[in-house]
This record gives sequence, structure tokens and C-alpha cells, in this order.
Amino acid sequence: MPFMKKQITSKVRWLRVETNQGTECVSVFDTGLDWPNSEGLPEDALQESLDQLQDYCEGKPASWENIQGYGARLSAPGYLDCTEWTVFDTPERAREYLEEMYGDEEEV
Repeated sequence: MPFMKKQITSKVRWLRVETNQGTECVSVFDTGLDWPNSEGLPEDALQESLDQLQDYCEGKPASWENIQGYGARLSAPGYLDCTEWTVFDTPERAREYLEEMYGDEEEV
């Protein structure tokens, strides 16, 4: 049995965050943060939101947008080890991504 297991979420809301280390996806459900897109926010509200979002990102957040989709990653049950979430429009595309990136060691 492989150590890392493939995970695909149901269709949920995400924040697609642009950071100084690339794009990161953060589940709105996990964070409890439900903000509009970063465009057009007053500077003080934008900075406060980016500061709060920092707790959920590896890189320094610069902007975000709300999206809906199916998250895909590998996770080690019982451990904190996991890959970052990548979000797709369909569960089929999420499965294809996991196959392309990580092989077919386990069915999802």
C-alpha cells in the first residue's frame, strides 16, 4: 500500500492566490475566509486581507481571486505530509492530473 494517497475534493470554493513563490490554492472552507477578489479593495482592507491570508500560504500573497473547482493532492493519512492543492474544473481533469504527476499507484 502506498504511503501517499490521492485526494480529490467535491466541487468547493477556493481562493487562487498569487504569491511571490507562484500560485497557491486555499480552500475557503478550510480557512473560513470568504473575501471577494482583491481587485478594487481599498489599500488598508487589501493589506489586512493579505496579512490574514499569509497564514495559509507558503509565499507572500499579492492578490487572489475566488474560484470553484475540484482540488487534487496527495496526502499521507495520519501524518501532516501532503502536496499543495491544485484546482480543476472537473473531477476527471483532477484525476488526470494526479495520474500524470504521480502515477497510478492507487485508485481515487
